[in-house]
Amino acid sequence: MATLGVMTERGIAGLTTREIASRVGISEGSIFYHFGDRKGLIKAVFDEALRPLWQFRAVPPGPPSTVDELRDGLRHFVDGVAEFLESGLDVMLAAQADVTLRNETFAVMLENDYGPQRGIDALTGYISSAQESGVVAGSIDPQAVAQILIAATFLPAAQPRIVGHTRGLVDPERILDSVMGLLAPPPSPADPPVDDQGRSMSTPVARSPHSTVTTST
Repeated sequence: MATLGVMTERGIAGLTTREIASRVGISEGSIFYHFGDRKGLIKAVFDEALRPLWQFRAVPPGPPSTVDELRDGLRHFVDGVAEFLESGLDVMLAAQADVTLRNETFAVMLENDYGPQRGIDALTGYISSAQESGVVAGSIDPQAVAQILIAATFLPAAQPRIVGHTRGLVDPERILDSVMGLLAPPPSPADPPVDDQGRSMSTPVARSPHSTVTTST
């Protein structure tokens, strides 16, 4: 989108309806007609950047029936969040440099209920459905796990933009594997072996406190 391109290349100072119109090749009046003002442009950026998450919310994957399906669903969602952050995070960070733009961006996010809560809610619903189908352990807090995944996706996108390097970041696949280890219920223990009298060999036979054991010498 032209608005994001202007912000990335020319910074806050270049974010004007005149520059956007010139970049797209239309009249400035057309920009005002379609978007109204700069807040409208910012909203358009977020709407476009959030498209992967809207698609997930509009047609959420059904409750997974296997652990592999659960992992695929989580991967699909995490990829959508990462795709949004590639565009949306630039807007949010750029807005911090200008008080007026920052307030406009915050207003757009508040009016449209944009924010991480959207992703957390959608992911919580998906994990809850997996819990109901028995793929996720009943002791898991779906909302807490959803927040962990959102935060783990945010850091790799934010760190290089804020501090200029990616040192210390953990590979996303490792994070997803670790989360899967938390979500999947432990396997049912195998039946313990029994002796020829049908007694469990994993449980010691109780002895009388007065019994003695003799050994031959």
